[in-house]
Amino acid sequence: MGILYDLVKEAKGNTEYETKIIRRFEPKIRKSLYLTRLENRDDLEQELKIKLIRYVRDYSLDNVPGLFDEKKQ
Repeated sequence: MGILYDLVKEAKGNTEYETKIIRRFEPKIRKSLYLTRLENRDDLEQELKIKLIRYVRDYSLDNVPGLFDEKKQ
């Protein structure tokens, strides 16, 4: 599987992997922060990292479709 999938899987039981996920997304977060005012960047960066961790904790790995799973309509 992909590296991000493996990190999310490991993060379910270990907060060390949550830190690794944050580090993986930090370049994107910082690049996105340039769209906001300077005085709001630190707070927004913290909020984005908190949201990211919440998504990782709430994400269900049981419902991830495989390559050959057929799409039900």
